[in-house]
Amino acid sequence: MSPTSSEPDHASPSSAQQGSAASRVAAHSHRLRVQRALRRFDRTFWMLAGVLAVVSAVFLLLGTLQGPKLSSAVVDPQRVTEQAGTQLRLFANQPLAEVTAEQVIITPAAPFTISVQDDLLVVQFEQRLRYSTEYTVEVRDVGATARDATSDFTHRFTTAPGSVLYLDRDEAGDEVLSAPLLGSGRGEVVVAAEGIQHFAPVEGVIVLARDDGEGGSVLESVQPVAGGALEQIRLPEGVRVQQLIAPPIGTLLGVVLTSTPVEGEAQGIPPYSNTLAVIDLAGDRAVNPVVGLDGTPLSIITGEFLPDGSTLIVHALDQTVVQVDLAGSGLVLPIDQVPTVYGLSTDASKLTGSDSFGGLYLDLESGEEVRLNPSLFEGELAFGGESIFTSGEVWVQKVAIPDATGGAFRTLLVADDGSGASRLLLRTIDDRGSIGSLAVSPNDQFVAVEVTPSVVDAEPDGRRVNGRPTSITTVIVDIETGAVVRTLEGFSPVW
Repeated sequence: MSPTSSEPDHASPSSAQQGSAASRVAAHSHRLRVQRALRRFDRTFWMLAGVLAVVSAVFLLLGTLQGPKLSSAVVDPQRVTEQAGTQLRLFANQPLAEVTAEQVIITPAAPFTISVQDDLLVVQFEQRLRYSTEYTVEVRDVGATARDATSDFTHRFTTAPGSVLYLDRDEAGDEVLSAPLLGSGRGEVVVAAEGIQHFAPVEGVIVLARDDGEGGSVLESVQPVAGGALEQIRLPEGVRVQQLIAPPIGTLLGVVLTSTPVEGEAQGIPPYSNTLAVIDLAGDRAVNPVVGLDGTPLSIITGEFLPDGSTLIVHALDQTVVQVDLAGSGLVLPIDQVPTVYGLSTDASKLTGSDSFGGLYLDLESGEEVRLNPSLFEGELAFGGESIFTSGEVWVQKVAIPDATGGAFRTLLVADDGSGASRLLLRTIDDRGSIGSLAVSPNDQFVAVEVTPSVVDAEPDGRRVNGRPTSITTVIVDIETGAVVRTLEGFSPVW
């Protein structure tokens, strides 16, 4: 038959057969592509897994070779200048092995103790730190409990700047001001009121004793941050506030009261005569006289609180030094008999004073009385006066130096460490002035001194209570260098 015949030609495939073949080819190609993709994925996966395994091994090796890491650190830059025993807390990323004091370097140097609590490393400063100072704490070769590798911890912090409160009297009114040690000018007015006799800071409140216009006192408190409104504290009738004794912490305020004479009335035994009383500013604010060993109210010359804010060291009118417990039993414990008392050391371990034989101090822990002989000043003999110990073995002291004839004296303020030679902190211009009360900063860095520049030219301010010369100033001196850092027109400095 010819090719044009209608009979089927078995040599030529049909359309169905052609489509089936094409499908098989496409499926085979797809399978090949999938297989190639799977092989590429397998190669990539295993390559990545191998790389990750190597990286993990490297990190594991590095982790094994490296010591613990410092995660964070906490310290209060204000509190470390105000209270001994404040802590720097260093947190690590894992529990730590024990650390000794030999592994710790503090710059500038400061006494400390160290302890470890799991992942916490605690550096406790035994003394208050300096104001406005950068401290570096390095802890070397810190180990972990789970491995032998060690590392170094380093933390730097800057302490808060210092400031001082003082009283400035003026014809236009009286002001309590706060002045920073770094700066100039008068400082910031904290309280302004008429006739301020004394002031005392107590837990964010300023307590004022003010003239009542009749020779006595009114007692008021003010919260500067709350708008400055005065709130009266009720005193017994007809009394004058001789002193305010502020605590370092807490709300117990010491007050020394004396009855004012009433004109036209017979004068018998006054109800109050330098009588020590205590007021709880957080309680009922009642005035509670302190009773002595004889069962009568305790009459005192001066007093200071210990760091707990509830125990007073008191110099009584009969020259007895006693310790008074205000918080618990009210026990009055005699310590010694001293004619003149100057004040507590900054760590409250010593009480300086003098008797007819010269200067001395009482060790309050042992009760021992120790002679305090001033060193020579520039090779000259010095006669000691008011003195205050720092927390170390250095004391700040007013001394009198006789001239060559022995007929006149220069009054100086010196720092003395008992080595045999003292060094100058302050003297008045041409030695014409006088050096008054001293107040050493709690961290032993500065001393605030009341100075009358010229005794001959001094004029009284006319106040019946706590009168001062109108020219009196407060001079703040760096104890270590002897540099004068601030001069303020006022008095009664309080750190």
